[in-house]
Amino acid sequence: MKNRVGAGASTTVVVLLSIFAVVFLSGAYVTFTQNGSATPTSSTTTGASIQGVVTGYVTVGPSQPVCPVNQNCTVNMTGYSLVFEQQCAGSASDCPKEVAQLSPGGHYSILLPPGEYTVTGLLPSCGWLGCASAFPRTVTVQGGMQLVFNVDIDTGIR
Repeated sequence: MKNRVGAGASTTVVVLLSIFAVVFLSGAYVTFTQNGSATPTSSTTTGASIQGVVTGYVTVGPSQPVCPVNQNCTVNMTGYSLVFEQQCAGSASDCPKEVAQLSPGGHYSILLPPGEYTVTGLLPSCGWLGCASAFPRTVTVQGGMQLVFNVDIDTGIR
């Protein structure tokens, strides 16, 4: 029996998600009719209405002075979120805020409208040593583009 590389269910999911991302970011879509045939259509969108993707990792560590072999010494980020506040002409309370949920390993991905954003910190809190120097930070999101934005909070534990 021969094994085929890339023929598994996970590969199919990755391919379908990739196609969805390309179609979504380009502003095109497909409408399905009742008889099951697909009619490709597209929307006319301006660069300002297409969102950008911001993705990356937030790491906090080390969490202890000595890390045993084969043990991760970064903090589990379950339950934490990264806060993006869009810069606007009004008061800070009027500016839209978006929150990106973090995975246990600190990964996040969020769609944002184009513009300047201040990354203000972590929710529910950022009480580790090193947080004060990690935030705030500014990022510029461009429509239809991906921005990799990583935050490394060094606790200073040695």
